[in-house]
This record gives sequence, structure tokens and C-alpha cells, in this order.
Amino acid sequence: MDVASRLDACKHRWQLGDERPLGGGLASAVFACTTAAGNEVVVKLPATGRQARAEAAALTAWERTRAAVQLLDTDFTQGALLLVRIRPGTHLRGNGDTAATEIAAGLLTRLHQAPAGGFPFPDLPQIYLRAEQRSREDACYERRVSGDSTLGEAGLARLGDARSAAERLCASTQRTVLLHGDFLDKNLLSDGSSYLAIDPIPCIGDPCSDAGFFAAGHPPATGILHRAAAIAALMRLDRHRARRWAAIWAVLQT
Repeated sequence: MDVASRLDACKHRWQLGDERPLGGGLASAVFACTTAAGNEVVVKLPATGRQARAEAAALTAWERTRAAVQLLDTDFTQGALLLVRIRPGTHLRGNGDTAATEIAAGLLTRLHQAPAGGFPFPDLPQIYLRAEQRSREDACYERRVSGDSTLGEAGLARLGDARSAAERLCASTQRTVLLHGDFLDKNLLSDGSSYLAIDPIPCIGDPCSDAGFFAAGHPPATGILHRAAAIAALMRLDRHRARRWAAIWAVLQT
């Protein structure tokens, strides 16, 4: 079913109006809507039903942490999620590294403490292989559209080493948690008093992976390893493992 038909069905089920597309979604169609009572909500239509169910299960697991956006309802026939709209909804800024590190560590600590529940989330090695494949595809696309056959060369040359390192870390972790999986500035929104996580790609794995993922994606790039260690220290995680995960994720981004 196409997005327009799915959205119409959701509007009818939840009695929504005033729909407006929201930008920023890569694998999902996202719309701001208003309920009959005048409340602002978001309808998210992930690309697949599996993605919708996994995100719903993660948000349900995190409900009591108050560290993630609130899930109001689901319609798995349409592969749809009904979410509270976060206002003002500004992203975590790329500057102010000390504050960002503290915010990230605080949110991750709360998210990682929540039991995963009974949903069969994929494990981190599965998600990692998908991310690596996406990095290869992105590099091919960027080279094609730019005409620069050397674009991303440094990262591509190190993908094999990064995968080996990721495999060793996954095999040696002493603790696994429900990971956010896409813990970036753009997925941390302010509600006016604190930040909430949105748009997870949830999986089960090493908690240092989320810490390293954020460190690799938050500017400036010159602070990646220091940032990873700082987050790990605040979370009482292994700093060395967090730094290694940060380096791995930085390779994929490169």
C-alpha cells in the first residue's frame, strides 16, 4: 500500500487532521497531525512492518525511562506509529561538547537500564553488517553523482579491519542491552526542559556501541576518541571499548 493510502487510513482510525509532512526521515514517511481534541501528534510510517514493530517494541520498553519519545498507539495493519509531537523539537546542537557529552551519557544510561522485553530484536552483528552494506552503497552513489572516483576511499579501505574489530567486540562483551542504534544529534530533540531520543534502529548488543556511535557522529571529528571515553566514564563503561567502537563507526561514516 502506498504512503498516501496508509496515511488516510491512519487519519480515519485516529481522527486526525491538518497533516503536514515532516522532513528528516530517510526510511520512513513522517507527518505532523492534530487530533480531534487539538493535540499535536506525529504519524510515522516506517518502510516495513518489521521496522514498525521493532520501533514500537523499543519505545514501549523505554516508556518508563522518560528518555525517548512517547508512543501513543500503533496500527500494524498500516505499519504505523502514533507518537507525541515533541515541542520545540530542536535537535541537540553540534557545539558545546561537554554539555552534549553529559546529555548523551544521561540518556543512554536510562535507555540501557530498561529490560528489552520479549520482542525478537536483531543482534548488533546483524545491524552492523547492514550498516556496512549501506556505507558501501552510499559511497558508490556519492562517487557516481560527484564524478569523483576517490570519494570515501579512506573509509572503504578500512571496512575490513572495522568489521573484524566489531566482530571481536561483539564476541567479547560481558553485558548486552537494548541499543538505540542510531543515537545521533538529529535524533535527540528538546521538549523545552530535557532531550528525548527518537527514531531508533533497535538491536541487542554492547552498550559501548551506542556511546561510540554518538561520539563518531557528533562534531568536531577531532574530538571523537576523547568524546567516546568521556561518555563511557560518565556511564561507567569501559573507555577503551567505547573508543574502539567510535573508531569503527567513524570508518563507516567516512
